[in-house]
Parts: sequence; structure tokens; C-alpha cells
Amino acid sequence: MNGLGGLHLRAQWDGRAVSAVSVENSRPMAASVLAGRSVDEAVSLVPVMFSLCGRAQGLAARAACAAARGDDLSKLDAQEAERAVAVETAQEHLWRLLIDWPALFDMPERRSRFASFHKRLRGIAERPESAFDVGGELLDLVVLDLFGGFFRSAREPVTLSEFVECARASGDVGEVLAALLDMGASVPESADMALVRPRPAADWVACLGGLPSPAYCRAPTLAGVPCENGVLARQADSRMVSSLIAHRHRIAARLFARVVDLVDCASRLRRPLADDVLPLVDAMAMQDGIGLASVESARGTLLHVVSVDGDTVVDYAIVAPTEWNFCPGGPFEREASGWTAPDRETALRRLRALTLSLDPCVEYSLELVDAVDDGGGYA
Repeated sequence: MNGLGGLHLRAQWDGRAVSAVSVENSRPMAASVLAGRSVDEAVSLVPVMFSLCGRAQGLAARAACAAARGDDLSKLDAQEAERAVAVETAQEHLWRLLIDWPALFDMPERRSRFASFHKRLRGIAERPESAFDVGGELLDLVVLDLFGGFFRSAREPVTLSEFVECARASGDVGEVLAALLDMGASVPESADMALVRPRPAADWVACLGGLPSPAYCRAPTLAGVPCENGVLARQADSRMVSSLIAHRHRIAARLFARVVDLVDCASRLRRPLADDVLPLVDAMAMQDGIGLASVESARGTLLHVVSVDGDTVVDYAIVAPTEWNFCPGGPFEREASGWTAPDRETALRRLRALTLSLDPCVEYSLELVDAVDDGGGYA
């Protein structure tokens, strides 16, 4: 939310490894801001509350409130919603791929390229007919630039060394991928995570059973099990993403999955609401006066559940990807420790890469502190 709380990530360094991690999440619950307001006021306020994924949040609010009031959901413009989420997701992915990831590894940021694509994507709102061409330009970016080495290769890489070779022939993003792989496996043996896979709103209705509690929104699970939410979960069926997961390179797998997800955005801009994929926005009434919406946002599956009484919001719950990924026992906690590093700088870079790969939707701080032994000295 804009100016409201964030994440404080703290890790302890013992000179050889990160020995412990903690996460403090100070983001307020949505109900504290939206309960008691009119439905129309809440729907108008939600996109303003969130500086990131504002369109996805706004569409989720609109769809959830419509479902709660029993409105005809077919009147919502599904194609416009699909296009809006695909545009926003593409913009977010390009920011990470062209600016944030290169910067993390001291490579040139491609701000002018990003600005050009951002402008073209933003223009789709005024000229929807341009979506097909802009989607094609995104596909060209992936094939000719971001993943050029993979497409020029005679065959799909099988070994990690072949993967690194293709990556290094793919420009800056490929160099980042190669650098991540060179850092070694990023996941301890015990850190495998269940995934929040895309599913229809009806499945979420059955899963939640009603309005989720504030405790659940802060630390969501599936059947009591912490899960990863985001591009890796969404694109885990991609052969090379699954291969990187199997080799315990989940940070690299998330970066690769982000490019695969960018391709999906491009395809949806060219052919929205295709029969062979789930829509990006879905909604359903849970029971009288309660509606749920699910949106496949840039950072993963976003859920809004609202309870209304007439035109008034009684209660409101948002289950966001960040809370899945940074909850107790979630992917950040499980991957941030349990590995060694040659020095503090390398450990800090890996922690920054892990955080960036999980892509929190709130401001965050990351602190690496020295572990202190019982004698008062540094371990």
C-alpha cells in the first residue's frame, strides 16, 4: 500500500553462512481501511492504495464487490480486464528484466528501452487495436534479445553448462542468469515448496470456505502448508523452469519464469481470453453478500474477498502474493539460510537476488547483521 508499512528482512551472518533469518511485515490489513465505506468508495479507493499492481488490485476489488452484490458478472468487460492485467504485468516484468536485475549485477540498465516499451504498452488503453502489434514487439524482444541465445541454439540445453552457454549468448538477462547459476545452487535440500498454481475462482471459494481471517491474510497457506506464489508457480510447467527447480536453482528459475510469463502476456495481448488458458480475472459469489475475485497479477495470484450489506462494505480481505512468499515457513525464510558463501558481500548479493526474485509488492529493507556468539564476540 502507498506509504503504509512494508517488510523488514533481517539475516544473521556467522562468517561462513547465513545462520538465521526473520521477516517483519507491517503492512496493515485491508479491512482497517475499507470496512464501513460504501462499495463504490471502496472500489475507487483500492487502486489508489497500491503503488504496485494498482490495476490488478482495482479489477479485483470491482469484481469481488460485483460478485458480493449479486451483479451480473457477464457485464464486466472481460477482454478489457484481461488486457489491462496483461499490460500491467508486462510493464512490471520489463522493469525487473531491463533495470533491476542488471543493476543488481553491476550491468548497464536499459532505461530507454524500458521507457519505449512502457509507453507503447500504456497506449493500449487508448488504442486497444494496437495490442496485437505491441504483443508482437514483446515477442520479438524475447526471441531476438532477452533469450536470443536459447532460440539460436541447435537444441534445447540439457545440462546446466549448456544452459549457461545459451544464457551468456542472450545479452544482459542471460548474463544475469549465468551469474546466478555460477553462484551455485540457491536452495537448501530441505527448501522445496508447494506452489500456488493458477485456478478458477470456484476453486478458491471451495478452498477458503468464507471470508479469510486477518491471521490467514497475513500468513496464508493451502491446507495448512506454506506455498510459493508468483511467476515460478505460474510457469512451473515450462520445461526449462522445471529443470532449474530440479537442480535447486530457484532464484534463476524465477528469473527465467519471468521471461516466460512476459511471453504469456504478449500472447494474451494478441489473443485475449483464449480457450486453452484460464482468464487472468475471475470472480464468484461465495455466499449471500460475500464475493471473491482472483487475479493473476504480475506478482502472482491475488485474492480479494468482500462482505457487503446493501451498499456498505462490512469486511474486506486481501490475500496478496507477498504474504505467501514472506510468511513464516514461506520461500524467503526457507531459502535465505542453509547455504554457505565465500564472503559477506556474496551472501548479501544472494539475499538481494532472492528478495528480488520473489518480488514483494511493498517497500522493503534488507539487513545482514553479524551473528554474536555467547562470549560476546563475532562467530
